[in-house]
Amino acid sequence: MALNYEFVSDIEATIRSVESDYKRNQGLILTESDLAALVYARLRSLFLKPVNKSGLHWHMHTQDTNVLASPLHLEVPWYDVNGKLKIKPDITILEPAQLSILHRYGDGLRLPSKQCEFAGNAIILELKFIRRKSGITVHALERIRRDFDKIQENLQNHIGNVGIRRSFYCLFVVFNKTDNRCPEFDQYLAEHAGGDWYKYIYGSGQVTFQ
Repeated sequence: MALNYEFVSDIEATIRSVESDYKRNQGLILTESDLAALVYARLRSLFLKPVNKSGLHWHMHTQDTNVLASPLHLEVPWYDVNGKLKIKPDITILEPAQLSILHRYGDGLRLPSKQCEFAGNAIILELKFIRRKSGITVHALERIRRDFDKIQENLQNHIGNVGIRRSFYCLFVVFNKTDNRCPEFDQYLAEHAGGDWYKYIYGSGQVTFQ
């Protein structure tokens, strides 16, 4: 079953629900791992529903006989054709039918170093949590920009993973403990709100310091 990209709207709604809880419960997110865990858990609940917009479910057949898999994964590494690590998205949503955990995709040869291989469509999420009370400074913006540039370079042209045959979509999620942000970040978001292959989602816990 192929991944339906209309599911992106459900992912965004899930992220907004995390943001709403964070505003009410401002000690909810202390680290980037907390943010990843919250998003993962809520996305998992969507895949457990009998009918959902993604077209995927929690237990699905893979390329391997009698092996089932879920579509949702944390920190799956993506390599180039030379076996060099290019990126490791925080969250990957893939098509289990195009996944193998026993052999390399399509040829039955030895697995690559990540011990799995997949093709088909994918949605990836890159998460950034800014926890300092200064908020998003010019320095933090540079880190955000580097994440974007790395993924654009390695994935937009399908060279980040030899197994990706068709297409992908990336959500760049930036959560800010405060709502303090430099003007340069606002300008960056205005210029990079979204495109054919990506979208930015900004959220804030709106923590204030006395």
